[in-house]
Amino acid sequence: MALGLGAVLLASLVGGAYALVSRSMCAERPQLRVTATPEIGPALAEVAERYGQEGGCASVSVNTGGSADVADELALRKNLVDVWVPDASVWVDLAKVRGADRTLFSPGASIARSPVIMGVTDGTAAKLAEGDPHGDDSGRGADGDKDAKEGSGEVTPRAAEASWMLLVPTSATKKRLPKASTTLPDPSRFASGLAVLDALNSVVADRPAALKIVEGMTTNLKRSILPSREALFDLLERPDKGTDPIIVDSEQAIWRHNDARAKPQVMGLYPSEGTLALDYPYVPTTKDAAKLRAAEDFHRAVLSDMGRALLQASGFRDPSGRAGAAMDERHGVRAEPPREISAPIAMTRLRSLLSMRLLLADTRTLLMVDVSRSMAKKVPGTGDTRMGAMAKAAEAGVRGLPQGSDIGLWVFATGLDGDKDYKELVPVGPLRENASEITRALRKLPGHTKGDTGLYDSLLAAFRSASEHQVENMLSSIILFTDGRDDDRRGISLQELLTALQKEFDPGRPVTITLIGFGEKADLGKLKQIAQVTNGAAMVAKTFDQAQQIFLQALTNRVCLDRERCASQEG
Repeated sequence: MALGLGAVLLASLVGGAYALVSRSMCAERPQLRVTATPEIGPALAEVAERYGQEGGCASVSVNTGGSADVADELALRKNLVDVWVPDASVWVDLAKVRGADRTLFSPGASIARSPVIMGVTDGTAAKLAEGDPHGDDSGRGADGDKDAKEGSGEVTPRAAEASWMLLVPTSATKKRLPKASTTLPDPSRFASGLAVLDALNSVVADRPAALKIVEGMTTNLKRSILPSREALFDLLERPDKGTDPIIVDSEQAIWRHNDARAKPQVMGLYPSEGTLALDYPYVPTTKDAAKLRAAEDFHRAVLSDMGRALLQASGFRDPSGRAGAAMDERHGVRAEPPREISAPIAMTRLRSLLSMRLLLADTRTLLMVDVSRSMAKKVPGTGDTRMGAMAKAAEAGVRGLPQGSDIGLWVFATGLDGDKDYKELVPVGPLRENASEITRALRKLPGHTKGDTGLYDSLLAAFRSASEHQVENMLSSIILFTDGRDDDRRGISLQELLTALQKEFDPGRPVTITLIGFGEKADLGKLKQIAQVTNGAAMVAKTFDQAQQIFLQALTNRVCLDRERCASQEG
């Protein structure tokens, strides 16, 4: 016993002496500021504490910040840190393309991985286990064994395999889970949500019918996303009676959710076709030579046996995909690594992220309504004038906008405000503040139609105003309704308008223009030329009912991001 105690004492003294010697050999002890995505931050803080205890040559502090938020801050060149650990490399590319100082970024190497998988309740897992996850009713799980205990009828939910097609609302998936609903993290803010879309596109690439469904799902994505992981997992904690919610997130997110509970509440489903993984790059973001050396030293600690064990104990895999002992069925997951789908090239992923940011951004919309004298004409079969009917449609559209939108109202004709062909009735601002004011302004318009159609001057002024007053992370657009063509002889020409728009349109901060025309004077060809410069759309309705429907759709839907699909919508 004495010998054993002596050995422990000696080891302790030697360890303490090593730490003292290591510190004495440090020429400097710089402060190293690390900002990590929230899920990996606590584990890195543990590594930093152990690193300090073992004589590391830097004082490491670990803070957390959402990867999207930090990317935006770095793009604005503020809140700079010494090391950044986002959940995926795509955020580094985003920060660079949006304005970050590229000379700050050192190449980032992965320090952990977490595959993106599906999560279901144990009840849904049991339903899936009754038949083959791939559709042949063999009932085989991840290791090929039956999930149902033979002869007993009892089902043991477990982490198993299921096709990504479970997320696609085809007749086959509806038959298997009639009340299934899929929800994922916001792809514009979480790399796991973006990975789902990449994986789905890969899986359905050679299935035209399924590809069309996935494209539709993407266009209407806002209905299927949640802004936080807490809200995502709440769907499984408290599912509506009789429903089968399916969520998609990282394996570590499912592990972490279950780790805080006595038994797993979420069962992981591993896509049989393979999946993509979050790669957690370790990215030094400083030019200071001493801090760069400290960052390299701490990086070695993170990749050491000690660092790897701490990360694996928190539900992460190491950079090669190996799991630790904690990756088990008690956490609703499995140790065996899933097959991986080939990841899109970096530029493709970045384009996908930028598209998602546009598609899912809150909208900042300027409504422009033609109030020229022709708008006083009666709409056949109704007691309304064109102006009265369009004002009612605009009012209904404003009521249907989602919270978080900004909205404003301009009118145009000729000579509305001195020499100007346009007049701002309500400046663009938050919907909750502007909705009632816009409604009042719209109701007054039917009695105030006059003049000709001063379209080009008005549209250029609106475009410049919208471009000047953009708000970060909001999608700016102009939606214009007219029943005629520009007939202001004192104004600019179509070519002058197009030249100005081409020169001033910024694809990185776009202001899209959607033009809706009605009547015999509306010129679809000219409207299309204007819209195409800003990746917008132009349509001329054959009936006034159709014009109202198009106007409502343009107001409440997102701008079309796929130019081929946009082309099919024009006209």
